[in-house]
Parts: sequence; structure tokens; C-alpha cells
Amino acid sequence: MLTSTLKAQYEINSEAGNLATCDTMSRGGFIIWWDKDYDFAEQVDVMLDTMTAFRSYCINNIGMQDPLSVLDGYYCNIYIHNPGEPDDYFYENYPDWGNGVGADINGYAFMTLPGFVIYDFRNLAHETFHIFQSHGMWDITPGIYSSDDGGWFVEASADWFATYRYPDDPYSFIGVEILVRIPEVPIWLDFYNFPADYSYNWQRTVHQYAMGIFFFYLTNHVGINDSTLMSIFYSGTDQLAQKYLYDLLGGENLRDYFIDFAGRLTNDFDFITTEQANKSLIEWNTYAEEDDDHQFIQTYTDAGSDGWFRPDEDVATNAWSFNTYKLNNSSTENYTFEINGDETGVYGDAAYFQGQVVVINAVTGTTFHNLDMMNDFEGSLTLSLTPDDTEIYFIIASMPEVFEDTHADFQLFPYEMRITKGDVNAIAEINPSSTKYEVGRYNLLGERINDNTNGMQIIKFNDGSSQKVFVGH
Repeated sequence: MLTSTLKAQYEINSEAGNLATCDTMSRGGFIIWWDKDYDFAEQVDVMLDTMTAFRSYCINNIGMQDPLSVLDGYYCNIYIHNPGEPDDYFYENYPDWGNGVGADINGYAFMTLPGFVIYDFRNLAHETFHIFQSHGMWDITPGIYSSDDGGWFVEASADWFATYRYPDDPYSFIGVEILVRIPEVPIWLDFYNFPADYSYNWQRTVHQYAMGIFFFYLTNHVGINDSTLMSIFYSGTDQLAQKYLYDLLGGENLRDYFIDFAGRLTNDFDFITTEQANKSLIEWNTYAEEDDDHQFIQTYTDAGSDGWFRPDEDVATNAWSFNTYKLNNSSTENYTFEINGDETGVYGDAAYFQGQVVVINAVTGTTFHNLDMMNDFEGSLTLSLTPDDTEIYFIIASMPEVFEDTHADFQLFPYEMRITKGDVNAIAEINPSSTKYEVGRYNLLGERINDNTNGMQIIKFNDGSSQKVFVGH
């Protein structure tokens, strides 16, 4: 039923609403509809206050715009339906509705919410953000969807907004365990670009939502302005989001951010709470396909890799992904970590690799060490470990200047790696000496900080070398 009625400063223009059978409440450009047989008025009042606050933040802080309906003088319609209830007006007429945002016959964004989720304000934040994405991604920057490899950013950024608004909620990072269990998939995996050889399982279908934590890391821990990060929606660019961010933030910076992010995930998600990380682990244990778990490509105990090792194709890195190797240590020993990457991916695009070693010391905590890269494919690092350095993680990140997959299968970027126990004469040992001393500490934005500043610190030494350490939780 199409209804159009003047009310306050906006008109009602609803394809689905029925004023004869539904109650409504409106505020700040939104109108919420529900069947009169249900008493949702008190909760709707709270929802409208919350959504109005979201609207203010999106427009005034992030630089987004109202949905097209509001710009045209009509309320944005929000419908609460009750699945499985035969007397519910919306279920009777729209039985296939779920939880999400779509477009009506006018091209106006509308939201549908099952009655049982209206108390979940993280979900409300996620879906409301879709409302403010809509005019940008549908009308101004349709390039976001110019490839199936672009849709991930829409869901990941909506999840970022939910965690950004509710960072302390125990469930705010509920799916992020996925990112350390299948780290070899490209960041742009979403519903629409599944290769034929991928299992259509829980961890792969919801990977795009888990990627929201990457944006949370960039805004809350690197210091990237949220309006900068989300500027693509109203930019008018024809680039996919991943290429847009690469150009906007700088390729070298984005690569550093990505491998540091991988290290922080590997260090037990050290930038979210322990409770949040545990909730995500429970979610993984509940829903994941157990056989599709590639957290560690290989695990070694007091030993190296016994020569060069090349991972199988089903776990090798794609573009903008990583692999992790684990070393359990109980002795005083030197270990050398090396990458020897193929110069191109399997479809011929130029490769780019970086490596990082995460050392967990039982006494002093965690340190992060980047490999010395000789070029885009080869790098090495030697560390002197003690028995207190109990867990070591070797992360290999593939970050080529490739931002979509134009073949039926994602492009692999293969490599070989080697972990060698003992001295390796061909590679200089990286170890403090009597003439080496600290000359300054900086955050990831290059700003000088004190040694007690919480977060990731880059320590620069007089010999030109640097070391990353994490302070606090």
C-alpha cells in the first residue's frame, strides 16, 4: 500500500506501510512502523533517539549525507516485522523480510528489523550506517559496486561503525577469530565473489563482517580520522575501496598498517578486551567448519623448518592476506627467519611481501620485529632468543598492488620461507650491541611519544635500525 501524508517537516511516502493497521512514531527524518497488535512504542522511542544520534554523527563527524528520501522531503521508513506471526501485517504481506536495508520502488532506502532484534543496539548501529551509506554508494559513488570484490567494504564499515559506537560491548568483535584462522583469503572476500573451490561455510561467508576490526584498528589505534577512512562513500571515485584507501593513505603506510594489524591479531587480539577476544573464540568454536582452519601453516618446537618450505596452494597467500608460522622455544638460541617470494602471482601480477616476527616473552611481554626486506620478495631477520621467549610467530604478508580478482579463482602469490636454528653467516645478526642505543620513540603516525605511552611504539636506534614494541593492553 503506497501512503503519502504530510507529517511534521517530512511527508510519509511508504510502499509497505499501512496507517490503518500500523502504529508509527517519527523523529529526525526517520519513521518507524509496526503492527498495532504489538506494543513496541516504548522501545521505538528509545530507538529513534539512538538513530537520531547516529544520524548526527554520520553527517557532522564523518561527512556523510542523509538518504535520498530525506533529501527529497520524505521520512526514511523503518519497519518492525514479526517473523512467523500470521497476524502480523508485515509478515502476512512481506514474509521474506529479514534484518537489513534495501531500496523501495522509488529507489529510497528502507530498513526492516525483526521484532526480536530491536533491543540489539549494535545491530541497530550497523543497519543505520547502511542507511547513511545508501545515497553515496547508490547515487554518487556506484564504483564501490563496480566489481564483486567491492561489496566487502560496505559490510565491514557498517560493522566498524557498530564497534566504534559500542567499543566496550563484550560482543562487539564477535567474529574476528576468523581473521587468524583463514588469514590467507583476500581482505575483499564477500558474499558475491566466492571462487568455485571455496567452502561456502560460516567463516568464509561472514569474513567481510570480521574485517570491520581492521577499520577499528586504523581509527582507534593508528589514529586515522574516521571521516578520512569513510570518505569513499561520497567521493564520487570509480575506484574500489581497497585501491581508494591505498592511494589515500599511501601504499607504504597501508602495508605497514596491515602487517602490524596482523601481528596484533596474532598477539591474542591485544587491542580489544580479553572478554571480547574470548567471545569471538566461542563463536568460532560454535559455528566454524573445523577442517577449514589454517591458523598456523606449520608449528615447530625448538627447531627450524629444515630448509626451504613452500605452502600448499590451498593455504598460500592471496593478495592482501597473510600466513603465520609458529615456533615454540625453550632454549637460548639464534633463529633466522627468511622469505623468498615468487616475483609474480599465478596470473602474472607483480608480488609484494613483507614479514614480521612476533616474540612473546614470559617476563617482558611482546615485541614485534619487521624483516629487513632486500626487495619486494626477499627478506630476512636473525633474533637471539632466550628460554623466556616462549612463543614466536613468523607472519608473511602478501600485499601486492592488486585490488581485485578478475579470474574465477583468486590469484595466489606463492613464496618459500625458511626458519634456521643457529648462526647463519650470510645474514647479519640483529642484536643489541654496546654501541647501539635508542634515539627516539614514535607512534604509527610518526609522532614522537614517551616510553610509557600505551599502544604500538616504534623505537629508533642510532644505527638506523628500529624495533616495534607494544606497551599496555
